[in-house]
Amino acid sequence: MNPSIRLSLTTRLLHWSVALLMIGLTLVGYLMVKFEIWDLYALHKSLGVIALILILPRAILRLVKGWPEPVRQYPVYEALAARAIHWGLLISTLLIPVSGLCYSAAAGRGVAIFGWSIIPMNPDIHDPANVIPFSESVRDIAHTIHIYLPYVMLAFLLVHIVGALKHHLLDKDNTLLRMVGRK
Repeated sequence: MNPSIRLSLTTRLLHWSVALLMIGLTLVGYLMVKFEIWDLYALHKSLGVIALILILPRAILRLVKGWPEPVRQYPVYEALAARAIHWGLLISTLLIPVSGLCYSAAAGRGVAIFGWSIIPMNPDIHDPANVIPFSESVRDIAHTIHIYLPYVMLAFLLVHIVGALKHHLLDKDNTLLRMVGRK
């Protein structure tokens, strides 16, 4: 264990940008549905695609390079809990935007990034105001995942934040400082 190991700027930028995007997207998605603010739908989908673009290299980095070495040795239960939370966050932040893309695509609604279509809509030629789903079963499964998985992600995030604060306030180690680029 080496407390002086710094995290790369890329690692820190991906961590914080994905964190802020996923929290923001979860909030926007919740408000959009709760208060039926459908004007936020295009923004939500655009930012979701951007989040996925940032999450993919983060996931690849973790699969190829593994997780950063901890700043010190921790009890086995703590190390296992941290690993489970990190994997839970990585998988959920990957599956939430993927399920959103699958939901929109399978529903026939298409996906655009700030007006630039990346997955075309499937309009009903007899009723242009409506779309025809490509696959109702894929749409329904993806929708269920997209609706409920953010709650799981938020639970992982809460435990992650509590763990970071524990490291900083109780253990007085450099785990949190390292993630903000101070150690």
